[in-house]
Amino acid sequence: MSPEDTYLLHLPTIERIAASVARRNHMNPDETAEFIQEVRVSLLENDYAIIRKFEGRSSFSTYLTTVITRLFQQYRVAQWGKWRPSAEAKRLGDKAITIERLLSRDGYTLGEAVNILTTPTGSQYTREEIEVIYIRLPIRHGRPVIVSDEVVAETVATSDSADENVEKHERECAMRRAVAELDRLVESMEDQDRIILQMRFWQALKVPDIANRLHLEQKKVYKRLDRLFHVMRSQLEAVGVRGDEVSGLLAKGDYDLHVAFFSRNGGNDGTNGENHNSGPSH
Repeated sequence: MSPEDTYLLHLPTIERIAASVARRNHMNPDETAEFIQEVRVSLLENDYAIIRKFEGRSSFSTYLTTVITRLFQQYRVAQWGKWRPSAEAKRLGDKAITIERLLSRDGYTLGEAVNILTTPTGSQYTREEIEVIYIRLPIRHGRPVIVSDEVVAETVATSDSADENVEKHERECAMRRAVAELDRLVESMEDQDRIILQMRFWQALKVPDIANRLHLEQKKVYKRLDRLFHVMRSQLEAVGVRGDEVSGLLAKGDYDLHVAFFSRNGGNDGTNGENHNSGPSH
């Protein structure tokens, strides 16, 4: 069978795999159609050179999947240049890299990224976990997007005032400084205390989940967290982090961020109604 015949025979498979790769990378319908066309052109180039390189070491569909995945990477690099995750995203792991990619490379807002990552059935992401990771990622500017004058006019007409945007930015900067201080304190704790606090503030786990994972009684975990919160609240305030300021951060904007923090009245904001003295309310 000639390379041309092979191409035509497998054209539906080629388009299906290309569409699947585009879908996994959150491309919209217009981008998907453009990428499929790019794949078809690439496979036609140089007298079907890519198809002629197939040596039969795997199924042809497996070969196509590998080829089209590489073509997608080349396609993105040609469009945007090579994107690299930040050092902090690498330190936090694969989920952080995915979140940062959606925000800084693909240009999604935090709310849009949450919807994308939590919508699929059986998703391994939760809103709380995404928030916890987001506030620890460095601020990276997204790639510029060219828009029409009509879009600009509509954006100006419907956007928040300049003062509100400044306020939102200041709240987020304060939150990031506070979270960095919180992480420093957590790292300085004794082993089991550190593990409990990391589960609570880094993995956004509730007390029953922490108790279950560590095989501890829930009541003991509540009491332990109460003691740790008291110590850490004092230390945070000593370095200028005020709980009443932090608890209301990012209350405005395109998305409400509810990162667990301490209030001056001794409670733990962001515990979703948990009562540390009497056990969970749910």
